[in-house]
Amino acid sequence: MTVEPGFGGQKLMPEMMDKVHVLKKKYPSLDIEYCNTLNHLLKLLWLFLRVHGGLGPSSIDTAASAGANCIIAGSSVFGAPKPAAVISLLRKSMLENQGKS
Repeated sequence: MTVEPGFGGQKLMPEMMDKVHVLKKKYPSLDIEYCNTLNHLLKLLWLFLRVHGGLGPSSIDTAASAGANCIIAGSSVFGAPKPAAVISLLRKSMLENQGKS
């Protein structure tokens, strides 16, 4: 969790990225694996370094470069005039930062 729990629209707390760095170093094999079926995806979800809270266009690079490989974005997507564009930007950052942590 990278915000105080309780409500959406908060800013990312960058100091929480230290936790992601530590986990990525300790468990370097925690990377996204693409899969063909929903069942396979659900089995793999526990392998992801999920980051939840405060993620959007201005903060995604911080989380992605720290080693997060699964993000949960709410307000930045659903509150955007063009949600698909925000999703594309978030996805692009995550893919570009794979393996850089």
